Amino acid sequence: MALTKLELKGFLAKHAHADLDSLGDDAELFSSGVIDSFAMVELLMFLEKYTGTRLGPEDINLDYLDTVNGILRFVEAKRAKTKKKKKKKKL
Repeated sequence: MALTKLELKGFLAKHAHADLDSLGDDAELFSSGVIDSFAMVELLMFLEKYTGTRLGPEDINLDYLDTVNGILRFVEAKRAKTKKKKKKKKL
């Protein structure tokens, strides 16, 4: 199941310190204080559900976890990588 922008924004709205509707999809979330470190931990657990993998320290990078669009690209890349690994195991 792919993570949709609506699902992600719904999750973030529960943990944000600002109205997400007034922010664009490329607005900084963590860097600007819209979400705090506790919300980031919740976000990482939420993303693990959608990627089907554990996220390691190498995955925690604001270059792709600080905006809605960045998070969606990250999840899609993780899911594709996981599918590729599973496909190789079957061969």
